[in-house]
Amino acid sequence: MSERRPARNHEPMLRAAAARRERTRAQYDARREASRERHAASRRRASRTRDIALVDLVDRLLDGGVVIHGDITLAVADVDLLYVGLRALVASVETIERDMGVELSARGPSLRSSAL
Repeated sequence: MSERRPARNHEPMLRAAAARRERTRAQYDARREASRERHAASRRRASRTRDIALVDLVDRLLDGGVVIHGDITLAVADVDLLYVGLRALVASVETIERDMGVELSARGPSLRSSAL
């Protein structure tokens, strides 16, 4: 005759699995709540800084510089007829001189009348 194995008590394993699920759910809830708080803080910060005058915006753009890049291709029946590439840097003279090391003032070598 074969021996019967004693019945195993699965209750501790089931309790451990339920505890793991509960911890995972709590971590998920905590991450979700933190995300909601960050999103709300971002909205509050955006609404505070929304009242910027146009002069302030232009000043910020010129102080940091803006690069505009674009390409336009005119094609007919998959044959390119015209290509226009646009690359422009918009910045104040002071920013270009400070950040790029190019001297653009009237006394600079690039704007002397003899250099032109």
